[in-house]
Amino acid sequence: MGVGDALMASGEVRELRIKKPSAKFVIGDGVKSYWNEVFDNNPYIIKHSDINKHNEVYWIKNYEGNRPYRNYGNHLPKDNYNWNKNFRAKKGEIFFSINEKKLAEKVIFNIRKKIGDRKLIFIEPNVKKRLGYLNRDWGFENWQKVVNELKLLYDFLQITYGINKSINGSINIHGLNFRSSVAILSLCDLFIGTEGGMHHAAAATNTKSIVIYGGHISPKITGYDFQKNLYIDTPQSPCGKKQPCDHCKDCLKKITTSILIKEIKNSLNN
Repeated sequence: MGVGDALMASGEVRELRIKKPSAKFVIGDGVKSYWNEVFDNNPYIIKHSDINKHNEVYWIKNYEGNRPYRNYGNHLPKDNYNWNKNFRAKKGEIFFSINEKKLAEKVIFNIRKKIGDRKLIFIEPNVKKRLGYLNRDWGFENWQKVVNELKLLYDFLQITYGINKSINGSINIHGLNFRSSVAILSLCDLFIGTEGGMHHAAAATNTKSIVIYGGHISPKITGYDFQKNLYIDTPQSPCGKKQPCDHCKDCLKKITTSILIKEIKNSLNN
């Protein structure tokens, strides 16, 4: 289970527990449960092994091969992610440990000693190396251009993993896990990035955000109306193509660096 999927599942739990405050929830197919680091410290989500400890337990059927934002069936195109356009993402939750909070506060404190009260933007330019995800890739050179043009006004923070490239001119931290990264994100002034795990994390932590969608998937499906979503709505959108797609490429080209720069300034000046 990807972190974005896990955050959306936690959003389902967040809404259901309001109606069922004494219940616990298991993420899985009704037989097998699935765990993700996103669920750590969440008092409402339990593992399969703990079911018998509780009187009221409900399954959230959101797992690989059964994502609520996708349609499945042999009659559907195999080269596509077939989006369920009736699905609406629900804002997720993540519960940080004391150590995660302390780490994030220390990191931000040390950054603030150097940058003062300048606005700090958390940037995520990289996308998953999986089928379809490259159709959401705005282009590393575009992200670099944005930082080059704005670095005299704002500071940028990027947390990299593995072999992911770092943006020149940004404050780079390498090798932190997802939860620690999100704890740090929650203390930044703005998130900018593509549709994916970090944009769901920004929503869960109420971090102001600008998210680039292009035309591969729609913010009406996996987005949040309290974020600024840059989406190109054409008759082919959201196409969901798994293979390299000219439509997605054209949509991403229409989202220029000037457009994002203007949105960043508008967001941080309000």
